[in-house]
Amino acid sequence: MDLRQLEYFLAIAKRRSFTAAASELGLTQPSLTKTIRALEQELSVQLFERLPRGVELTSFGNSLLHHAEAMRVQVQDARNEIEELRGGTFGLVTIGAGPAWLRRHLPKAVSQTLARNPGIKVRIESGYDEGLISLLRRGEVDFVVAELPTSERSRDLDVAPLTSDGLGVCCRAKHPLARARSLALKRLLDYLWIMPPRSSRVHRRVNALFVAADLPAPEPLVEAESMAFQLQMLRESDALTYTVHTTLLSAEAAGLTMLNVPQLRASREAGIISRRGAWLSPATNAIISELKKICAGSPRG
Repeated sequence: MDLRQLEYFLAIAKRRSFTAAASELGLTQPSLTKTIRALEQELSVQLFERLPRGVELTSFGNSLLHHAEAMRVQVQDARNEIEELRGGTFGLVTIGAGPAWLRRHLPKAVSQTLARNPGIKVRIESGYDEGLISLLRRGEVDFVVAELPTSERSRDLDVAPLTSDGLGVCCRAKHPLARARSLALKRLLDYLWIMPPRSSRVHRRVNALFVAADLPAPEPLVEAESMAFQLQMLRESDALTYTVHTTLLSAEAAGLTMLNVPQLRASREAGIISRRGAWLSPATNAIISELKKICAGSPRG
């Protein structure tokens, strides 16, 4: 098994098509097919199930996919580290950031790092925890700042807690429920909900809290990755969402408030998530160091 075979395997797994993968790789389809057959013969298993349209990974293929992606990332890490040792310019840092970090701490950390190191370039990938961690595992971001994953889901990751925050139900200040001193969960089901993607931990958490109270989970009529869209929609309607308390500190949250719903009170820890054993460039470490300093002085949110 060699790196070329794994590169070809990953292209087919991504495209679910030998034809599309061959085009992407600049190969003829017979040449690509021959390479994959040789890999299957070496492993004595079938990696792809041929379908009328495209292919699907077999159980063996899915197992190899996990290892092949990790190997590709490790090879890229090695190349990056060697480039740094050779004295090349390696100033690009790609950061995966959750919605709260886009508004607090991260902009300040990046701006202060750039002021001291003008050669650094930064690219931000926004999203929610699960999607960002997928990008991290694929080597598409250098590190993530978001809610920390559970220990069961972070065995291949390093986590560094930086902040903690409370979670609650958010709505406009003039919402019909806003003046209530305490609310039962059932009343919240009478209103429209707007939520982040179903795959996000915040979405799964609020569903679990309703189910624990023997109530159906709210069915959001709108799902959006954009926190700015969520907040604007709250201002324009009687919709509800579930988010961290520090959301209200942003300018976009003007005119919004948190409802007092005891059964939905929760807390979360957030911080830096990186691939275990990954090489991090000096530029990346400079931003991480700045983040840690800032969060040490403001550990809430």
